[in-house]
Amino acid sequence: MKLTRRDFLIKGTALFATLGLGGALFTETGRSLFTGSSRSEVDDPVLVVVQLNGGNDGINTLIPYGQGTYYDARPTLAYQQKDVLALDHQVGLHPSLKGLAALYKLGHMAIIQGVGYPEPNHSHFRSMEIWQTAEPAKLSRSGWLARYAEASLKSNNNPLKAIQIGASGSKAFASDTSSFPVVQSLESYYVFDPKAANLDKNRISKAFLDMYGGSNSLEQLRVVSARGSEAYKSVEAIQSLSAAYTNKVTYPNTNFAKDLQVVTKLLAGKSGTRLFNVQVGGFDDHADEKLMHERTLTQVDEGLTAFYQDLEAQGLQDRVAVVVFSEFGRRVKENGSGGTDHGTAAPMFVIGGKVKGGLYGAYPSLSHLDNGDLKYEVDFRSVYHTVIDSWLKGDATTVLGKSYENLKFI
Repeated sequence: MKLTRRDFLIKGTALFATLGLGGALFTETGRSLFTGSSRSEVDDPVLVVVQLNGGNDGINTLIPYGQGTYYDARPTLAYQQKDVLALDHQVGLHPSLKGLAALYKLGHMAIIQGVGYPEPNHSHFRSMEIWQTAEPAKLSRSGWLARYAEASLKSNNNPLKAIQIGASGSKAFASDTSSFPVVQSLESYYVFDPKAANLDKNRISKAFLDMYGGSNSLEQLRVVSARGSEAYKSVEAIQSLSAAYTNKVTYPNTNFAKDLQVVTKLLAGKSGTRLFNVQVGGFDDHADEKLMHERTLTQVDEGLTAFYQDLEAQGLQDRVAVVVFSEFGRRVKENGSGGTDHGTAAPMFVIGGKVKGGLYGAYPSLSHLDNGDLKYEVDFRSVYHTVIDSWLKGDATTVLGKSYENLKFI
C-alpha cells in the first residue's frame, strides 16, 4: 500500500516535533536493513567541550587565598584558607571541587589562569557567541568546532563525527554547509515510536527518504533536503551501535552527569565521534552566591569525576580531553545582594589522561583592575589553538584565522 501524505504527516508528527530525524528501516520480522555507517578510526583523539553557562565566578572557583585583597573585596563570599583545597601557597580550588582537586594532584588536570579576550563583552549572549565562534571582533556565522570539522574531518563521512549532547545546540557547531546532531539520549533518538509496527516504520521511513533524498532546484530546498538526509544517517548510525557499554560507575542523578554518560556510551559503542559539546547552566550568581555556587560546582565536580572514572573503566581516558569554560567570570567585589556581577577573565580546565597537569598562565591581579574587572592573562584562542594543534592534530591557523601561543598542556 502507498503511504499517503496525510498518513505521513499524522504518523510522522513526532519526527518533526523532536527533530529526531532518521531511524532504521525494518523488515516485517524486525531485522534492520541498515548496513553500517562510514566511521573514522575509533582510536583517534576525542575532544569534549563543557560549557558552564551563566558566567562562572572564576575567583571563587580557583581561589586566590594567598592575596589579602581577595578577603577585602569579598567580606561575605570569601573562603577561609582552611577551607580552600590548596594547590600551592597562593591558589586553591573551591571546597566543592574535591574530585577535580584529586585529578589535579594525579596530574590529569591543567588549569589555565586568567583566560579572556581583548575588549571583553559583559552580555551573556554576545560573550557566549564570541567563545563559540572564536571571533571577538566581528559577528561570525560559523562556530570554531564546525570550522575544525570542515577543515580537518572533511573526508570523514561518519554522521556521528561531531555530536552535541543535551537539550539544545551550540553556535560552536554553526555552519552554512554542515549539520551536527543534537542528542539528548540514545534511547529516544528515533524517527518514531520504536513500538510501532515494522511495516509502519518502513512506510514512514520510505516516505521520509523520498521527501528528503531527492534533488531540488531551489537552494532552500536543497539545504533542507541535505539536513534531513544527514539527520537520518545520524539516527541510523546511533541505533546501529553495538551494546558495548557496561555501566561500571555510578553517576549522579543530574542532567549534566547523564549527558556525560551519553558521551561514554557512544565512545564505548565505537561511534567514531571526534567532537562532543555538553552544557550545564546555573552560574549567573547575582544574589545568594555562596549557596548557589556551591550547588552548581558540586554538580560539575561530581559529574566530571564520575565521567573520568567511567572513561578509565572503559579504557578511554587517554583518548579523551575535556575542556571546561564559561563565557565570562565575575567582578572582584561582591555586590549588595550577596552575589557578584558580570566580569571578565576566569580559569579554564583541561582534563584527560594525556593532559600535562598543572597551573598555566598567571593569576590576574586583584588590585590592578580594568574598571573593576580582572585583566586577562591568556587569550582563550591560545587554549583552542593548543587543543586543535597538539591534541586533535588539526590546522589551528585555518580554524582560528591566525596562530596563537601553544600552552604545552598536552
